Parts: sequence; structure tokens; C-alpha cells
Amino acid sequence: MAQSDLYSIFGNAIDNAIEAVSKLEEPERRIISLVVTAQKGAVVIHMENYCTGTVELRDGLPVTSKADKDYHGFGVKSMRLTAEKYNGTMSCSAGNNVFCLDILVPLPVDTM
Repeated sequence: MAQSDLYSIFGNAIDNAIEAVSKLEEPERRIISLVVTAQKGAVVIHMENYCTGTVELRDGLPVTSKADKDYHGFGVKSMRLTAEKYNGTMSCSAGNNVFCLDILVPLPVDTM
């Protein structure tokens, strides 16, 4: 995977998680969990963080909560396109004030 693609995935994911937890009033909930593993021929990226309010998902992606929607929300779209570029998938879910991001990218056959 190209370094720029790794930066796109991790940079956007971490930036979004930091923004979400910085809005939390309780310091003990300002937690970001990031786990990257290789499982059954694929790289699995799982990130979780607490969030406030309801996260609206549209087409499987979170809708930006920022007022200027024309200039925001491209980061998660970029992450999904990057995963798909490598025949992978990305999914998001939210519930009970926890946001989850999962990215699965198959490993090239010659690395297994």
C-alpha cells in the first residue's frame, strides 16, 4: 500500500476520532482505541471512540455534523475509496455513544 494511502486512512480516522472525543465533557471517556491486525489473509483495522449525540449514517458513512456540509465529510469518503482501491471494504457503525470504524484490506498473495 502506498504511504500516501496509509496516511489518508490513518490520518483521517485519527483526526475524526480526536475531534469527536474532544467534545466530551468527561475526560475519562476521551479514549480512542485503534487495533491493526493481520487475520486470515487480510489486514483488519478497527477503531472505536466515544461520541456525543446521535451519529447519522448515510450510505454507510457518517454525515458531517459541521454547518458547512459542502466543504466537509470528504475524509471518510476518501478512506472508503482508498480501502476499495486495494479490494478492501470500510464500514462504520454507531450506538450507545460509541463510534466504530472497520477497514478490511486483503493482503497480497506474495506476503502470506
